[in-house]
Amino acid sequence: MKKFNLKMAREGADICTKSGRKVRILAFDRDSQRFPIVALIDNKRVGCYTNSGKFYIDRDSDNDLMMV
Repeated sequence: MKKFNLKMAREGADICTKSGRKVRILAFDRDSQRFPIVALIDNKRVGCYTNSGKFYIDRDSDNDLMMV
């Protein structure tokens, strides 16, 4: 896995969580300055992310986004 890249994600590159779960990005333009990315994790759970792919602003998480 590689560090999350917003440009590549917008172009349709494969994304996963740091823990290896499959992710599909639903939107990059949610009306939120801190968490504009909306993603579906394992086709079950929705998560909101920063433009750098972080699930939390102030700490790392197994839910952080990564490039496959």
